[in-house]
Amino acid sequence: MAAIDLTRLDQQIDHLASLYRDAVAFKEEFHRILSFYHRYSHRKQKDAVPKSFMRHYDLPEKVLAHLEARLKALPASHPDETLKIIDQLWGDDYFEARELAASLAGNLPICYSSSVLELFNQWLQQPLDQAVYDVIIRNTSRTLQQEAPGQWQDLVNRLLFSTRAQSQKMGLLALAKLIPGSSMDDLPTYFSWTRGFLLRADTALDKYLQPVVEALAQRSQQETAYLLREVLADSNDARVGRRVRHFLEFFEEPSKTRILNAIKNQVILPGKNELM
Repeated sequence: MAAIDLTRLDQQIDHLASLYRDAVAFKEEFHRILSFYHRYSHRKQKDAVPKSFMRHYDLPEKVLAHLEARLKALPASHPDETLKIIDQLWGDDYFEARELAASLAGNLPICYSSSVLELFNQWLQQPLDQAVYDVIIRNTSRTLQQEAPGQWQDLVNRLLFSTRAQSQKMGLLALAKLIPGSSMDDLPTYFSWTRGFLLRADTALDKYLQPVVEALAQRSQQETAYLLREVLADSNDARVGRRVRHFLEFFEEPSKTRILNAIKNQVILPGKNELM
């Protein structure tokens, strides 16, 4: 479809919302709407990276965002029914269903925070597509971050210091999203949480650590540069220096030069120079 009739889309969403008492019917109607807007003849570029490796629709960009916005009030007015809808949507094998589930969870009233935290714990037990990780962090945490930031910080802390690699990945993703809107008074805590990951010998979490360092550098470049230099001084492992070198792009002069000098001056012990 070249253009979207928003009046018609609004009517379709209103009908969808009217099915809130029947989670199965709600999911079926949700798929009918997305099938209506799916671009069956749309040709994608051969080298285009899909937004998700789950099954997904080829939709005009505004359709799902408009649908989520129009359904924003549903969790506030019918939270118990919404929880059943979330359960139905999350069990679906389409990415858009999980994205809507995360969005609905993020709009539940704050008195349902325990239910939202339970959803996090349940979802973390499953192998998840990277795109699904992103929508969980971005959407499901919305009310918690706004109205109960302490509870959200506690959850991020538990994820980061979990013994499960998957939880740690989600913890780093969540921390990167948490930092920009946080108080400067919270930064020492975030530096402390990040320090251990900077000193790790293995590189499995490096791609999740990078946005955390970028967010910290944007909030306080001088303090973040000091943290990196301190980590380099405390480590005799060349892998740490190589890791920090990837963060140089987040810094301006003279912080970049100071970090680079710290990498060059790092004392490396024999046997600490191999890649994992």
